[in-house]
Amino acid sequence: MKKAITIRIPEPCHEGWEKMTQTEKGKFCKVCTKEVIDFTNKTDEDLVKIATSGTNLCGRFKTTQLDRELKLERKSSTNFTSYAASLLLPLSLLGSVASVNSATTTSEKNYTSLGIGSYSTPNRAIVTITGNVSSSEGIPLNNVLITAQETGKTTYTDKDGNYSITTIDNQILVFHINGFFDASVQMKGTASKKDVVLFTSELKTTVMGKIAPPPIEEKIEIVEEKASEEITIKGTVTDNEGQPLPGANVIVKGTSTGTQTDFDGNYTLNTTPNTVLSFSYIGFETKEITLSTISNTISVQLEASYDSMLGEVVVTSGIIAIDHDWEPQLSPEELQQKKEAQKQAYKNELEFKKIQKARKKAARQQKRAQKKIK
Repeated sequence: MKKAITIRIPEPCHEGWEKMTQTEKGKFCKVCTKEVIDFTNKTDEDLVKIATSGTNLCGRFKTTQLDRELKLERKSSTNFTSYAASLLLPLSLLGSVASVNSATTTSEKNYTSLGIGSYSTPNRAIVTITGNVSSSEGIPLNNVLITAQETGKTTYTDKDGNYSITTIDNQILVFHINGFFDASVQMKGTASKKDVVLFTSELKTTVMGKIAPPPIEEKIEIVEEKASEEITIKGTVTDNEGQPLPGANVIVKGTSTGTQTDFDGNYTLNTTPNTVLSFSYIGFETKEITLSTISNTISVQLEASYDSMLGEVVVTSGIIAIDHDWEPQLSPEELQQKKEAQKQAYKNELEFKKIQKARKKAARQQKRAQKKIK
């Protein structure tokens, strides 16, 4: 006769399996205050026997064990017509298994050879091997089947993942549990300690996470790239003796954009690369410098100019007209005298600036001295 049931999960439990405390049959949930039996390594026959035992259970299942017929072949002539229809068992994933009225079946004991005959093999020592079996996450694995390949001797891990097996030396131990890849370990000599890590073979069938919001349509603004970015140029304008020139003009050539140096000859100007700056000061030769992107600091030294404006005579139809914008031409002696006068005036200006600096320095020193006295 066939006995069939169907296990389903109406209200899955969301408690973390890895956070529960290990027990002999599974784990203990502190939230529900009850034991959660691990059914993931059970066969269909085991599931039918346990589910029809009349006990209200809380269990953990694989998705492949749910929502399908689980059949149990029986050799006895007992009538199980009442179980022909699928009995829906309200369970929770890590939840409850509803009780189903059924006669308790007689469990069949499986006997496994201890491989005692193999112990008589010449030159082979009897050893007891102990160790621990855990998952790749470091969680101890309960009920892992350990088989000595040569002798057939078997044992299971306890709730803490520990095991002990007595067999002959140089054995290959096979570790098996549903949901994980099998591991074969060659024991060398009389080694008595071996810890094993098993890796899961199941693919996750569910995914938890926050739902991604719908994409937001963004307006794409096309901005024309500027031919060149604006840069800030700064520096100092001095004469050929290193003295600052206050009020010197710094102009972008071909434009009216520019600035003047301050009392210390310093200037700051915003412009673009590859433009030409013109530096000028009364009584000095104008200097032009092309900017680059290498340096934003440009200090300029101007050379004194001793040339004077010369007058220009224009003759038209026999009439002599003098352009009053120009001075009359000087003789070489007069020109030399004018140059000497300009040189002397420039030297006097430098001397005056030196005197001003000395006075300021003396005033600063006097202030510092007064502060120290206070």
